[in-house]
Amino acid sequence: MRLKSPVVLNVTRTLYLSLGMELSLRLARSFVEGYDVNRRMGFPPSVPVPVQDAVNRIVLDLIEADLFIELVEWLVRTDRHGYMGKQYAVAGIDEILNGMEQEGYLLDPESESFYEDPRKQRTPSWGRLKAGFEYPITLLRIDIANNTRIVRANDPQEVAAAYEYLRELFQRIAEKRRGRVWLWEGDGGMAAFHYGHPNMSATLCGMEFMNELLLYNLGANPLDKPIQLRAAAHAGFMRYSENPAELLREELVKETVEIESRYTAPDSLSISASIAPHVDGIVKDCLVPPQEYCPREILSYSIRPRQARGVPQAKRAAKDRV
Repeated sequence: MRLKSPVVLNVTRTLYLSLGMELSLRLARSFVEGYDVNRRMGFPPSVPVPVQDAVNRIVLDLIEADLFIELVEWLVRTDRHGYMGKQYAVAGIDEILNGMEQEGYLLDPESESFYEDPRKQRTPSWGRLKAGFEYPITLLRIDIANNTRIVRANDPQEVAAAYEYLRELFQRIAEKRRGRVWLWEGDGGMAAFHYGHPNMSATLCGMEFMNELLLYNLGANPLDKPIQLRAAAHAGFMRYSENPAELLREELVKETVEIESRYTAPDSLSISASIAPHVDGIVKDCLVPPQEYCPREILSYSIRPRQARGVPQAKRAAKDRV
């Protein structure tokens, strides 16, 4: 955060007007253990630091520690829910929220956490996740079934065009629900969800992608047969990394890949037991237990594109007649 940003000045003024010295120091110590404003400013322990100077130093130190956004989130929660059983009217909170938006951050109303404004920037970390730290994440894994046969039986350019369309479709569907595509491997990929209602978002993204694929097979698919897809959604805690190889070593990623590759039929989406309880009833009515034995507790959403299976052959036959 820029030191001369208007939102920094607003936060400093808010600490001075709404919290005072004692609560401002509690706030600082909740982020930095043993924080001592006297030592930070070179004052002897017996000499009181003026409140205005103290809050200025606290804000600057939290900016240097890359904790300014966490400070603003603390103010938001304190304004809405109080602190340690006491209500506080945080002066200027609306101006602070507007300032954060000007700096490129939006407030997620569900988690009361900030994330990057996708209209200005989109990164895999939402501008917030830090490498090496653990977060609750919901993953959506998709994989194109029978990829080897598709590659061998079709023109390489048509295969590349079809797979690129699916990659763009997957990214567009994920990002409109605040998801981020973390991995893409040519014939499949993985999206992550962290903000809003991540379990519902991953489930709805998987369902939408499968239905969009059905429409693609009915009309625009240039390949000799309909593309079939397996998808799986799973949630848990994992360590964030910007390195794809490190992400693949995470247990949550391995479990998601296992659910997709071993226990999911083509044209189906599997929802793990960590997600199912958080899915709305209307959506859950579309999910059924898997038809075959599965050691994991999962629910399945399936499409049965009977009409689609005849379309590419019909197209090819029409071309042959011409």
